[in-house]
Amino acid sequence: MDYSLVQTVAPATDFMEDARVYEHLRVPVSGSPAEPEDKGLIAIYRDGVQSHLDGIDGVLGRALITQTWQMKLPRFPSRSCAIRLPLPPLQTVSAIEYIDADGDEITLDSGLYQVVNRGKYPSHIVPAYGQTWPSTRDVPDAVTVTFVAGYGDAAEDIPAAVRNAGLLLIADLYEHREAQSVDFEIHQNKTVDWLLSPFRQVF
Repeated sequence: MDYSLVQTVAPATDFMEDARVYEHLRVPVSGSPAEPEDKGLIAIYRDGVQSHLDGIDGVLGRALITQTWQMKLPRFPSRSCAIRLPLPPLQTVSAIEYIDADGDEITLDSGLYQVVNRGKYPSHIVPAYGQTWPSTRDVPDAVTVTFVAGYGDAAEDIPAAVRNAGLLLIADLYEHREAQSVDFEIHQNKTVDWLLSPFRQVF
């Protein structure tokens, strides 16, 4: 079934602490707080790597830091079929709202459905025992599922392999920051691929 995703609450922190990035890059820092001259440039590379890895547009198909999404569906699945939630790991389903046949906006009682949390794998939602999904009006985005996903609130909650891959990617970008001007080709990093391979989702 087709669906759309809208992020309603972005991560409150970056996926990598500044100090950890500076240490990995071995750049000189000064002042209080200790920062390098290239702070702004490094932040751009870090944000770019985070976008490359995190969320619906990321190559992993995962949520890294805690974030809230709304999944919009044209209708509920047939009878007792499951709603499959993207962007693992799931933390919680906040609400399921729908437009009923009369056009009223209804919040589905949480006792009428069950969340099957699969941890690092995509989770899903099914009707509670003996229940079926309600009918909806034939309108776009008749069903909205609001859920919270991510490994946790802090950067250290992200698996070490993903964090290490992120550091390597940031370092590649920083080391080859003059690549365009000198016609340098950045080759695929096999170590990054090896680190990220277990975390890639296939939809």
